[in-house]
Amino acid sequence: MVAIGTRSGEGDAWADQGRLARTAALLRGGHGLVPRGVYRFFSFEEADAWMTKMMIAAQERRSPPTSSASAGR
Repeated sequence: MVAIGTRSGEGDAWADQGRLARTAALLRGGHGLVPRGVYRFFSFEEADAWMTKMMIAAQERRSPPTSSASAGR
């Protein structure tokens, strides 16, 4: 019987961490959501609009373009 909320000492923690990091990097893709750097905004609304724009641009970079065959449907 296994108690809920306990961890077994089996396995290699470093190997598990490596697998988790590789999986996260694969899911994340090549680029982050926002370009690196320091940004200044005059308002929270301006910062929120910029963040939304950057997230949409990142999604567009990751999404494959629609093929011409499927666009005509």
